[in-house]
Amino acid sequence: TWLSRRSRTSIEAAMKRRKCRACKGERLKPEWRAVSIEGVRLPEALTWDVAQGLAWAQGLDRSSPRLLAVEPVMSELEGRLAMLDRVGLSYLGLDRRTGTLSGGEARRVALASGLGSQLVGVCYVLDEPTVGLHPRDVERLVCSLEELRDRGNSVVLVEHDERVIRRADWIVDLGPGAGEGGGRLVCAGDPAFVEASAKSATGELLRGELRLSSRGVDSKGGRVAVQLKGARTHNLKGVDVHVSWGEMLGVCGPSGSGKSSLIIDTLIPGLAGESSKGRWSKFTGRGAKAVLVDAKPIGSSPSSVPATYSGLFDLIRALFARTTEAAALGFGPAHFSFNSSRGRCPACDGNGATKVELQFLPDLWLVCDECDGKRYRPEVLEIAWRGKSIADVLNMSVDQASEFFQHQPRLQAILESKSDVGLGYLRLGQPANTLSGGEAQRLKLASELSAAKRGLSRVLILDEPTTGLHAKDTMRLMKVLQQLASNGHAVVMIEHDPAALAACDRLIELGPDGGEAGGYLVAQGSSKDLQNDPRSPTGPWLSDHESGGQGSNRAVPAGSSAT
Repeated sequence: TWLSRRSRTSIEAAMKRRKCRACKGERLKPEWRAVSIEGVRLPEALTWDVAQGLAWAQGLDRSSPRLLAVEPVMSELEGRLAMLDRVGLSYLGLDRRTGTLSGGEARRVALASGLGSQLVGVCYVLDEPTVGLHPRDVERLVCSLEELRDRGNSVVLVEHDERVIRRADWIVDLGPGAGEGGGRLVCAGDPAFVEASAKSATGELLRGELRLSSRGVDSKGGRVAVQLKGARTHNLKGVDVHVSWGEMLGVCGPSGSGKSSLIIDTLIPGLAGESSKGRWSKFTGRGAKAVLVDAKPIGSSPSSVPATYSGLFDLIRALFARTTEAAALGFGPAHFSFNSSRGRCPACDGNGATKVELQFLPDLWLVCDECDGKRYRPEVLEIAWRGKSIADVLNMSVDQASEFFQHQPRLQAILESKSDVGLGYLRLGQPANTLSGGEAQRLKLASELSAAKRGLSRVLILDEPTTGLHAKDTMRLMKVLQQLASNGHAVVMIEHDPAALAACDRLIELGPDGGEAGGYLVAQGSSKDLQNDPRSPTGPWLSDHESGGQGSNRAVPAGSSAT
């Protein structure tokens, strides 16, 4: 208990798990292990997958006198297992450790936990529940949400997925832009009303006006950057994959099918020079520079901001240090850093806020009374460049800063990369602990875009880069990635969004399902190739996207199930 969470995590990384010799891995004391229901003990039940557990719960004779005491619990258990099954997790082991779940699996377990009860008259609020879900699983989720609604509950969704939007009873569309350019009610009504609205970006999506195709480049003859053969990490079953320079490769498939296992847990370690340890049989391309862009936070405190993360702040501080006023006072670049004791506010240590630790609640950050959130000493704030103090610059959005520094080419290049990925609204001094996962990922991507434009070819690996993006922002992002591929970089993207997958030069699909039922390379080729491949679980949804998304309003495409 005396170890910090960070220390415990680093120590556990070097430890190995061994089965307990006392309980033989069953976790419970002997007296609790001995309790059974209809001859089944709890440790035995936990070895089942969701489908087996649901079949057992449904098969129990509820009228039996022996089960009267646990009948209410059995009803709740059956409801939660049924919800896990409905969201496509029938293959998941009940004793599976949460740390081994994929992003989509963890997301659906959390959803099943919140939606599995049989409550009535409840208002459910879900923040982008489709993140990390295959289109087939999205259909299953929407059907479950419609059942909740029909049972007498209210369901409020924050969502970008076109299929979910088309199935909604009422849509509230905010905008028209982001940040200072948003916050207004553009329109509200049923899907048909929003689709007819000329002012709505969501209406453009529903009308089929936001469509982006692949570059039409044949990457078969391209120079191979990385080649991986016989991948067997986790549930992978001897998968072969290659990536070429100048290619944009999409990796798709049902949640839990092995996409992260192939790219994150196998391809990246191979590029880093790690030994196989049974994860692959052959690997070529270790000299390639690889960069992973994911949604992990860029910082946990206000001391990290977009300006510092991208290197932009070093250039800005140098500008302020060259002013006449700064030279007269002997101020250098360090005086304009809120992480340096020379110029930062001593009351809040340059954070602009002070942390209040609450015993049983998350820590609370309050605006500093001394500097009023400006982070600096008064004498530093008196120094101005073109009439703006360093605090004023940190308070600018990316788009505002781009206009303000329009005659500074080095700053412009960094700011443009942020604007290209849809972060024009983000303030330069916004604390990193307030950024969403999608914003953090795009901030990383912007930094890599800036570096890629001036550096050697590299392998850019993105883990669901469209997370949290509207279709209009997805189009902008895909155009940027296509340009990177055109410039000779290799782009590898794990993705579920059919719009993003349609923009890729080549697709590889793992499946046909998740868990042990997945891990096979079931299809590969262009978007058209997957649409014509009957083995592809994603092909019907790519066809639906090509046709304008109308199919999602009528029925589930062939080859998938909504139940």
